[in-house]
Amino acid sequence: MTQAKVEHGGDELLAFLKTKRWFGDKARRIRAVGIRDSVPVEWPNSGKPFSVLRVDVETDEGSSTYQAFIERGTGRINDALEDPEFQRGLIDAFTQGMVFEDSGVRWRFVTEGQRAVVAPPGAAIRLSGAEQSNSSVIVDGLAILKLFRKLEPGIHPDVEVTRFLTIERQFVHVPVLLGTIAFEDAHGSTIAGMLQELVPGATDAWSYALQTLRAFFDGGQRRRPTTAAHESGKREPLPMIEDAEQLGTITRALHETLASGDRGSDFERKPVRDEDLRDWSAQTAGMIARATGSLRRALAANGVPKAFVEQAEAIVTAKERVADGLLKGEQAMGSDRGSKTRTHGDYHLGQVIRSSAGQFLIIDFEGEPARPLTARRAHHSPLRDVAGMLRSFAYAGAVSAAEPEAGADARERARLWEQHIRDSFLRGYFREPASGSNATLPSNRENAERLITLFETEKIFYELQYELDHRPEWVWIPLSGIAKLAT
Repeated sequence: MTQAKVEHGGDELLAFLKTKRWFGDKARRIRAVGIRDSVPVEWPNSGKPFSVLRVDVETDEGSSTYQAFIERGTGRINDALEDPEFQRGLIDAFTQGMVFEDSGVRWRFVTEGQRAVVAPPGAAIRLSGAEQSNSSVIVDGLAILKLFRKLEPGIHPDVEVTRFLTIERQFVHVPVLLGTIAFEDAHGSTIAGMLQELVPGATDAWSYALQTLRAFFDGGQRRRPTTAAHESGKREPLPMIEDAEQLGTITRALHETLASGDRGSDFERKPVRDEDLRDWSAQTAGMIARATGSLRRALAANGVPKAFVEQAEAIVTAKERVADGLLKGEQAMGSDRGSKTRTHGDYHLGQVIRSSAGQFLIIDFEGEPARPLTARRAHHSPLRDVAGMLRSFAYAGAVSAAEPEAGADARERARLWEQHIRDSFLRGYFREPASGSNATLPSNRENAERLITLFETEKIFYELQYELDHRPEWVWIPLSGIAKLAT
């Protein structure tokens, strides 16, 4: 690590990092912070001197590298990404193919495909308020620039998959890749950002679901449950049923496209081997054991809300029955397991946007950020994505039903809604794809559903562990889901 060409010490830099939501090592014991690279950046139309940094952070659990942007010469650390001149320069740099270099390290802007973004003078450019593990700069009506904060050398799955889908396969349900930013040095290339088409007026599907369900659950005491017919013989319409079927169809098309690579390529379809299924089953069994162990300790420490203690105790007792059911399902499949493909890897409603025209598009192929790049690029059953979306539906219904404005029968209505929304999504997903290919899935629908159950079980026990660790008041959501699995 070096402090060369940077006027701030490690303590000041660490204090700056700890103010940022994207800094993922807040909760760890930090042993050292240092600047690996400081590349000077000066935009042609700005007189301010900036720098882009690669910051190395060592903790008791390992090391990480983060990307940060500062304005030089101010006497303190100013976040350059909050400066409108810096934001504008980032976008213009793609048009000019700019490269900044210092001490053998380059920070390079590259335009992808045939669609260069030219932001007109006075274009509205702003920093997104939804900053989490990454940061985004939005050019209204044109593009969104995602800046990766935690950096890893090698092929980045978000860029790799988006390039394959939108440039090589021209898949219309993913916003087009327009450009990339990368650090280049003697050790290779590290993706630092990606520019992507912006869908005007779009909202993420999680927000759309909560907004739609709010109207459904609000005042539920004044309405009959969905399954009860009105006196006229008509049933109350359920929200998002057609949306879910559309999303299921698009998800299947995504998976078929991700499996369409040439032989030997990173997008080649591969058979599910015996060891793959054993590994998936072992991962699920391990998650069941870990989460139920944590649940047992939480019960002993009175860490489970009283209303859910009885349900929690039943789940601890039923863990062997759940595991046995998965084993029987694995044995019943035989060799009919479908294929391994590239997948989304972290699929839920927050990774889908809905356009103003009511069309769904899929975003964020980064995978689970806590996992290494090699794991995020690995082939897996596409049905793992399906399980993730089904759990996202469950959370949307549960969170909406728990709102203070929801009616007294909200939980029952949520249960019914989840049942129908699942059926609708799966109806769209299992419909014959336009390509006519069915090779990604088991030939027998029952075997496909066994795999979904396997992956959904892993996901739901992961949720149980997460809620016990971070949001005990939400532990009832995975507990309710596990109770269904155990029956």
